[in-house]
Amino acid sequence: MTFLEIDRDNSFSSSTKVRPAWAKKLRKQLLWDLLRVHDNTSCDYSLWFRKVSTLGLVMIVIDDVHKFNQFEALIPFASDLRIIVTSRDWSLLKDVVGRTNLDHHKFDVPTLESHESNMLFLRHAFNSDKALEGYQELASNVVDACGGLPLALKVIGSILFDKRDNEARDTIWQETSQGDVLIESDVIEVLRWSYDSLSESEKLMFLDITCLFHDKCTKDLALAVWESCEVCISCGGVETPRSSLRTLADKCLLSFDLEEVSFKVHKLLVVMGKAIAKKDGRHFVKGKFASVVATDKQGTKKTRALNLVGSRKRKFEAEDFINMPNLHFLELPDGCIVNGDFKCMPKELRWLRWRGMSFSHIPTNLDVSQLTSLDFSESTDMASLWIEANDNFEGCLNLRWLNLKDCTSITNLPDSIGLSSQLQSLNLMGCSKLKKLPKSIGQLEQLKYLYLSRCIRLKVLPDTLGQAFQLRSLELDNCIKLKKLPNSIGQLKELKNLNVCSCTSLRTLPDTIGALSNLQTLYAYNRTSLVELPISIRFFSCLRTLWSGANTECQTFSEGNIEEAWTQLPSLRLFDCHGLGSLLNYGALKSLEDFALHDNLTKLPKSIGLLICLQTLTIECERLQSSQSLLVISKCFAI
Repeated sequence: MTFLEIDRDNSFSSSTKVRPAWAKKLRKQLLWDLLRVHDNTSCDYSLWFRKVSTLGLVMIVIDDVHKFNQFEALIPFASDLRIIVTSRDWSLLKDVVGRTNLDHHKFDVPTLESHESNMLFLRHAFNSDKALEGYQELASNVVDACGGLPLALKVIGSILFDKRDNEARDTIWQETSQGDVLIESDVIEVLRWSYDSLSESEKLMFLDITCLFHDKCTKDLALAVWESCEVCISCGGVETPRSSLRTLADKCLLSFDLEEVSFKVHKLLVVMGKAIAKKDGRHFVKGKFASVVATDKQGTKKTRALNLVGSRKRKFEAEDFINMPNLHFLELPDGCIVNGDFKCMPKELRWLRWRGMSFSHIPTNLDVSQLTSLDFSESTDMASLWIEANDNFEGCLNLRWLNLKDCTSITNLPDSIGLSSQLQSLNLMGCSKLKKLPKSIGQLEQLKYLYLSRCIRLKVLPDTLGQAFQLRSLELDNCIKLKKLPNSIGQLKELKNLNVCSCTSLRTLPDTIGALSNLQTLYAYNRTSLVELPISIRFFSCLRTLWSGANTECQTFSEGNIEEAWTQLPSLRLFDCHGLGSLLNYGALKSLEDFALHDNLTKLPKSIGLLICLQTLTIECERLQSSQSLLVISKCFAI
């Protein structure tokens, strides 16, 4: 075996050319480790490597490859040797595989588990498996700040090794547990290598993610912001945001969740990103410091993001932002007041959060034409989104996300909202005076998420809702006056989630609901007035979770009404639904893992033993009588 460690600083004389001295050093090491011969400069290296390739079971480890030429200099041709290559750039490894045709397996190295992190840190900080008395909690906090990264645990542990006096415990240990010391450590310098290799637009995207997006929004919303900047002169533009995002992932600067909906960024990369952004003077994300930037007019043309949410200042002037014409992201303190002429506000805003706004509608002179995200939630004085006579808002072509949650004075939405053709998420939860939606809601062909929970005066949904073909989630729980759903709901072929819990006036669901071929989750319980579920739900081929309640016998669950498609249903909860025995006897629920019964049985049917995949059985039935059948569940092998 041989372990060849790439020296990132000395391996290249330019971006493409390998330094001869570096290559010679590692080649010499390889030949000595595997052949026990010194490099013979009179013989071509490829000839020596050919001898290596005949050795049989040999392992070569090449650590931290960041250019293809580095690999090529050490492995001149494909062979049957076992080669382990580590890199922070997956695109580079794909390049190696593509050019050499080597059989390969990819392994993503995970961060350490909690107990492993503790062990590694304690050995470097205390040369022991236990922390000293009085340092246990501090050590635990430092380990948490390192986020399971071995390099950080080793470096920070070594830094703290001789810091044992009371002053050090109250200063450097406390600062380290909060991540402050990490900013100046060698760890960040090592992590920064990947950042420095990015293009300017990729650096901009990385800073946006670490400072703004990683715990706040979806990948789609972030992409919408960058795509709106393709021709933005003020920020230099992001020409290919999707491919640039893939580059960031390939370089291990970020990852995505399982459904690739949101970003996942390591804690230390977030620390690094915020430190770079602060020094660069473009992103100000700490309320106290950002407040000084605004009130002292320290913002400049470079200022891209300003987060004032943590600021104690409650009043601002529109003129405070006049020196920041290229400001893209602005988050104001909840309930703050902004006075003055809103023409002074930046016209390049893509992201505006102003919760608890005191105006009755959006200020007339506020330019929102470039916005992709607008958050006016908890603005209880807002009676209407905007004045219909004001055409300033009819051009919100970039708007993807609109949050009006708990705007309790809004009675309706303007018809012109249908012109926001790119809108993907509309949150009207808790708009307690909202009585109806405009017919133009059907024009929102990109709408994916519609939240109407707790709209207690909403009585009906427009038939045009069925034209919002991309809708994936419809939340209607606690709409207590809603009497019916439109028949057009069956046209929502992309709908995956439907929630009508606690809709106390809703007695039936339309038969057309059976056309929802992609529906995965249906919640229809808790004080609903549903008499029965339509028989058409037997066609739900993708259904994974059903929580149902009905006041009378639920004919849906009679024998013969459950199609073979239900064999994949893993979660079922029934509230006051009868006809249960025939449902189980039919044997359709072969994949059921989570089964809950609430207030609907006096005894369990013996057929419950047919649920061979059952893992969780929840019973809340006050009338359930003790019975031998309760114990006969021996066929439920998964419990």
